[in-house]
Amino acid sequence: MDKKVIVVGGASGVGAACVRSLAKEGAAVVSLDRSEEQGLGVAEQAGQRFLTCDVTDRDQVFSVIDEAADLLGGVDSLVHAAGILLQGPAEDVNDEDWARVMDINARGPMLTNQAALPHLKKGDRSSIANFASSSALTAYPNGAAYAASKGAVTAWTRTIAVEWARYGIRANVIHPSARTAMLEDHLAKMNDEELAAYKELLLQKVPLGGEFGDPDRDIAPVITFLVSDGARFMTGQNIAVNGGYYI
Repeated sequence: MDKKVIVVGGASGVGAACVRSLAKEGAAVVSLDRSEEQGLGVAEQAGQRFLTCDVTDRDQVFSVIDEAADLLGGVDSLVHAAGILLQGPAEDVNDEDWARVMDINARGPMLTNQAALPHLKKGDRSSIANFASSSALTAYPNGAAYAASKGAVTAWTRTIAVEWARYGIRANVIHPSARTAMLEDHLAKMNDEELAAYKELLLQKVPLGGEFGDPDRDIAPVITFLVSDGARFMTGQNIAVNGGYYI
């Protein structure tokens, strides 16, 4: 795969899996993340490069993506996988929590997409893949703010798919349900009763296996396809990779 790809959020979870998958298929990758030590380790193991970036800092995002484009000699694709999880009843969401999850999960993709646009416009087979979540497609009790932020990513991505099509840029949104370190941290806070109820819920809700997917085996290969020319006629799509979670 002769693609030059920027992966945002490449230090862990599905972002790290994307770095590994794209590199394995021959793409040149620059990984971005605010977690420098972990991100550098993932990139080096994949034989790729890493730059530190806070997706909530507009000036830094534009500067770092320009630097990544220089390192790559251009940009064919941007994959945005950075995000945080916020849990709790809807009535308990405060202004600070709402602003934080929106800043990272919704404003982050907006900034990285805007920053990559001048570079993507120079190509003739460019693409964007933004990660949302299955929570953007179905009710997510005790996660209203998180779901809202992912709904914003969905609406943003489908709109730029129309607006930026004139530049030959494809934009798709991915809705994964994956077992990541972020999810593991959340599960670690549950007591035995809550954990048992969670596992029972997955058995009922996920017809394909009764559990969430593996980032490397189940999620990253889909992103690698979306970046490839095999997906050249796909844009503005909601692509759910979740074992049938919300059927």
